[in-house]
Amino acid sequence: MPGESEYWRNTKSTTETGVLAMSGSPNFESVLALLNSLGLAVLACDAAGHILLASDAAAKLFNAMPRDLLGRNVGELIPPDSCSDFPGASRTVNGRSIRVRRRDLELESTMLALFTLEDVTETIDLVRQLDEMRSMKSTLETILENAYEGIVVVDADGFITMLNQPYARFLGVDAETAVGKHVTDVIENTRLHLVVQTGIAEVGEVQRIRGHNTVVMRVPIFKDGRVIGAVGKVMFRDVQEARALVRRLNVLEEKLELYKRELKRAYASKYSLQSIVGESQQIKDVKRMIEKVARTNSTVLIRGESGTGKELVAHAIHELSAYHGGPFVKINCAAVPETLLESELFGYVEGAFTGARNGGKPGKFELADGGTIFLDEIGDMPGNMQAKLLRVLQEREIERIGSNRPTKVNVRVIAATNQNLEQKVRSGEFRADLYFRLNVVTITLPPLREHREDIPLLLNHLINRFNSEFGIQVKGVSAEALSALMAYSWPGNVRELENMLERAYNLIEQGDVVSLEHLPDHLRRKRQPEQAARRLQATLQESERAAIIAALKATGGNRTETARLLGIHRSGLYQKLKKYHIEPSSVLDVSSRGDVAEHRQSELGLI
Repeated sequence: MPGESEYWRNTKSTTETGVLAMSGSPNFESVLALLNSLGLAVLACDAAGHILLASDAAAKLFNAMPRDLLGRNVGELIPPDSCSDFPGASRTVNGRSIRVRRRDLELESTMLALFTLEDVTETIDLVRQLDEMRSMKSTLETILENAYEGIVVVDADGFITMLNQPYARFLGVDAETAVGKHVTDVIENTRLHLVVQTGIAEVGEVQRIRGHNTVVMRVPIFKDGRVIGAVGKVMFRDVQEARALVRRLNVLEEKLELYKRELKRAYASKYSLQSIVGESQQIKDVKRMIEKVARTNSTVLIRGESGTGKELVAHAIHELSAYHGGPFVKINCAAVPETLLESELFGYVEGAFTGARNGGKPGKFELADGGTIFLDEIGDMPGNMQAKLLRVLQEREIERIGSNRPTKVNVRVIAATNQNLEQKVRSGEFRADLYFRLNVVTITLPPLREHREDIPLLLNHLINRFNSEFGIQVKGVSAEALSALMAYSWPGNVRELENMLERAYNLIEQGDVVSLEHLPDHLRRKRQPEQAARRLQATLQESERAAIIAALKATGGNRTETARLLGIHRSGLYQKLKKYHIEPSSVLDVSSRGDVAEHRQSELGLI
């Protein structure tokens, strides 16, 4: 017989005629019939490796018909190394795990190589699954043996199949000896055998074991809808343990509720719509705007000079909104150092940087989840933080410093500024995309000098508050002091008025009224000039009002033309119409309409 390598030499020593002659012999036909009846996968080759015989099962392994394999070189079907460790180990052939065995034999004076092929794919998979199951079983047994709780498992007839050491020690029995016994013979007052019968779990039941009122659970084990056993577990070896745990849980719950109340109190809204004092048209307009925007969850930008009450308005919006049950969290973007602002807004995880708190720290956005975050002095936010804030506003999610896991937040965003954001956008100090994202709804607060008529109401409100805070009963404000207060320009707005009145409380006697002597020197000195300026201002305002009315009449009520004639922007005209309570339709008469409009413009010198 030639060497093994010669079996794979692709020669033409066996002709097609020879193959057919050999395969057509009676002995070959009988052998083939026998192999097919037994379902054996066999290939017979000549000395050159050409296939002379192929059983049906062998052809099936190669997805072919037996006649298609005849004459082919066996090396095309079976890699040579598949037989190198004869009698054979499994090899991957045609995507299957095949075990190949070879025998040399002589048939009808012809030396043949006979290859038997065995598909062991399923066997290998089964062995692997069994190994995995053994590993899982070993792991499960290790876990159960090292569990603190006592655990017992019974079969469908109530016989113990597993009892871990903690339970065995508690029962005072040997775990190995207990296996195979009926559970009622090992554990007193047990009901595991009954749970197997009923298929109903029993959790938190008290069972008397060796003088202890233990707390146990009994759970049936189902497979394919049928109860095949049950597992019992000792939750507490004595009821006293459970009671002690309940007490600890109650204490923890009380502390948690206390912390929740303190947190809610710390981040609760302090003001409401009623806290906004004033009956002027400007203040009424602001209140109406607050009521409207509170109905949505849109971002709000509050604008106004310092001291006009922007934070108070933010509180009022929160109180009227759907977020009123959540926290109100404020951060002053100008007061926090740039290096700390990101961690204040977004928080950090443990180990994010040197000195990071154990367990990390939530940021303002996380604290405000379900409520409102108030970003005061937004115009002073550093450029790098503007980009990160924009992402939060767009995606409604934040990432703590040191983390790559985003956290969704549901917050209402209210921002405030006393700066000209448009100018900062033009100068490149403020991102245009962030400006547009913030400027969804704008509420502009008027300075106090533009609604002086509210000063008496503000004074009355502040006096009532300070009387309660300081324990000093002030009856009111003298006529002279009120006149001086009304004439002042109030560059610091309502906050300045509040501080000025608080100063008076430090100088006044019990039961007095606030008089000129209690006011700052600069206000008393400027009283007369301020009054003169006030008179001049009133004169100018009357002139301005008259000019607007004349222009309206000249243009027949056309507001665009009126603005052009007056040399102001149309939005400026609308503000002045509102300021002076001018309704264009009410100032027109028949003579100022139609064809006489141009004539009237000429008469007034407006064209």
